[in-house]
Amino acid sequence: MYAAESSRLWLQPLNLEYHLQDYFEIMSSSGSMLWSGAPHKTIEETRLLMLDSFPTPEKPWNRRWAIMLKPSASSKSMSMSANGTDANAQVNSKTLAEQPKIIGIVGTPRKGELAYKINPEYWGKGYMSETLTMFLKMFWESEENKDFTRLEAGADPENIGSVRVLEKAGFQKGELVKDFHVRAVNEGGGKMSDMQFFYLERPGK
Repeated sequence: MYAAESSRLWLQPLNLEYHLQDYFEIMSSSGSMLWSGAPHKTIEETRLLMLDSFPTPEKPWNRRWAIMLKPSASSKSMSMSANGTDANAQVNSKTLAEQPKIIGIVGTPRKGELAYKINPEYWGKGYMSETLTMFLKMFWESEENKDFTRLEAGADPENIGSVRVLEKAGFQKGELVKDFHVRAVNEGGGKMSDMQFFYLERPGK
C-alpha cells in the first residue's frame, strides 16, 4: 500500500480516487503556490493536473507520490478534545484521527528532475527533509531508475526554506538562471523570477 515509510510519514503512489481532495487543498492554497503558478480555483484543475501525473510509455519517469502524515499526537489531541461530549462526537473524532493526511506531493515530473510541494500548514516541521530521505533512497534503489546518474531540482533563490531542504538532502548548487519563470505572486506585474538549479549525483558514483 505504501512505497516508503519513515517515523512520521508514508509515501503512497498518487491516486486520483483517494488523493484528489487533499491535493486540491494544496494546489488551491496561495501559500503553497507562492513560489510557482496561480492557485487552482476549481477541483477540476487539480483533477486534470493529476491525470497528467502518471507514467506513460513515452514518459515512464513521470511519477508522483502523496506525502501522507501518519496519525500522530496532533490528531490524538483532536480526539482528546472530544472528551466530555456525546459518544458520536468521540467516534467521529477517532475516525478522523485514524485517517492519514496528505500534506504534500513529491515526484519526477520531468526526466531526472525532482519536484515537491507541501501544504504551508506543515512548513517548518522537517517533513520535507524526512520525505526526501525516503524518496531518494527509494529512487536510487529502484530498478526503473538504474540508468539515472544524477537528479536535478530547482528552487527560487528567494525560497530559503526549499534551498535549505535541498542542501540538507545533499544537493549541490548548479546554474543560476535569471528571469526563468513568472511566480503567481508576480502575475499581473510581468516580473520574472530567477531559478537556482541543484544536482545530486547517484551515491557511490
